[in-house]
Amino acid sequence: MSIMGHSGVLQVLHRLGRTCWSRVVAAFAVSVLAGVVGGCALSPGVLTTSDRSMQVGAVFPSALMVEPVQLRAGNIHTTQLFQIKDIRERWIVALGFLRTDQKLTPQQRMGGKSNTCWTDSPDKPIRLKTCEKVSPGFYLRWELLQEDGIVVAQYSFDSLTASSGGTYTADAITSTLSGFSSQEPGSYKLRITVLRDSKELDFLSPHIVIERPFFSSRSIE
Repeated sequence: MSIMGHSGVLQVLHRLGRTCWSRVVAAFAVSVLAGVVGGCALSPGVLTTSDRSMQVGAVFPSALMVEPVQLRAGNIHTTQLFQIKDIRERWIVALGFLRTDQKLTPQQRMGGKSNTCWTDSPDKPIRLKTCEKVSPGFYLRWELLQEDGIVVAQYSFDSLTASSGGTYTADAITSTLSGFSSQEPGSYKLRITVLRDSKELDFLSPHIVIERPFFSSRSIE
């Protein structure tokens, strides 16, 4: 092959290389765009084992971890590991529910069909005035475990006998189950034991929620 032939081949290969590279760049841009559009609902860094991770990541935006739990007496759920990075961190553990009553009218909510009727403690005056359904309540114990299984903190909460803080949004409800603080940095997991059946709450898709840590001069416990 002549020198001119070699040069022509090189030019063709150069053009092909530019074309292929352009296609690769374009494909990458499309894939990134698709990931942004498809994944924008999931908050960065949310750990979850839920089949609906996109949904739970969106409705619990301040959570570090969101994992589904079945509210059946004797059921034990152990979360995946998470990191405590500073002994000054304060943490909140909550039971989170996905709301399903967004389409109800105010009259239907007043008649007791709202999700809040099933999650509020029955001793709250607002519940007695507005809800016809009787809340089954929930009774849970959580334990904070080191990676080697040693329990370093624990707490139990019965919503039929104690009032709970929490949040209400258009998509979710959370009920605070206390929290923990002043733990040495390291890997930890949460073990949740269900102490009373609450199958009536299945329609709310209960999840254990561990909120992102914050710093405070006093304990939240």
